[in-house]
Amino acid sequence: MLDLLIRFDFGSLPTILLFFFVLIGIIGLVLGGRWLTDGAVGISSFFNISPLIVGLTVVSIATSMPEMFTCLTAIQESADLALGSIIGSNIANIGLILGVSALIAPLASDIRLIRKELPFLLCLTLLFVWFALEGFGRIEGIILVSIAIAYIVWVVRNSLNESSVSRLDEDLSFMSASRSNLFFALVWIVLGTIFLSLGAQCLVSSAQQLALRFGVSEVFVGLSVVALGTSLPELAASVSASLAKKNSLCIGNVIGSNLFNLALIGGTSACFYPFPVDASFFWVEFPLLILATLLLYFFLRKTDSFIGQKRGAFLITFYLFVIVFIGLK
Repeated sequence: MLDLLIRFDFGSLPTILLFFFVLIGIIGLVLGGRWLTDGAVGISSFFNISPLIVGLTVVSIATSMPEMFTCLTAIQESADLALGSIIGSNIANIGLILGVSALIAPLASDIRLIRKELPFLLCLTLLFVWFALEGFGRIEGIILVSIAIAYIVWVVRNSLNESSVSRLDEDLSFMSASRSNLFFALVWIVLGTIFLSLGAQCLVSSAQQLALRFGVSEVFVGLSVVALGTSLPELAASVSASLAKKNSLCIGNVIGSNLFNLALIGGTSACFYPFPVDASFFWVEFPLLILATLLLYFFLRKTDSFIGQKRGAFLITFYLFVIVFIGLK
């Protein structure tokens, strides 16, 4: 089915059907991301893996899989669209997702974020931009993927030494009904992977055709439609976390997703399909990505820091400004 979809001529469709396929693609990504997360948590439950480790690794990776499938699909057709989706997803995670979540409930910082994750995310963002200066080759891709693997190992080793394992057991329960049956967990993973593949192909192909017809850049489509569509699993997980007053999971999911977007998704794409970077990214998109990351660091840099409704509204406004600015440039 995926092969038929890849060979399908989306350019022959009327505009209204292209919008329909964009919607179908987004729905496929949301369902696929949800089912993949359920299956991953189910496997962790079956093998009695610590919920803390699952939250910091499996859940963040699973909710980033829409970006992975979309980026690997887009990179074969347009490097600008793929890179725009990575940058746009990270900006959307900080501006839109944290902003909306903060409107629901204040998001408080903690000592782990200040000392570990936030500085690491900022350094990784700068490294990603530095790699882009010469384009992303396989060497850069291998380095980024290695960083992602090293981060997972580091999180697991640190988590095993922390005493808060039992506290997060109920934190994960609201995100996914635990599938303790290994067979059903594997079924959810297979279904999730299939829907992610189909959803990514529908979204990328139809969005690319819409960009051509409306005369907008593929970078803008990647930063807006594609990035927002692939960020919906993170939005759903973070909003659910805020409603359940699980602020640490909300922030952790966003930071973890941003880390994996840059290291795992960007690195994997470069390993399979090395791609150049247009010089225009260094004037607008990369500075906005760094600015968004600095905003997150500034808002959560102290132990008593928190993102309340005012800062949440500011982050949403910042995200809308980015979309409008990119669209008008």
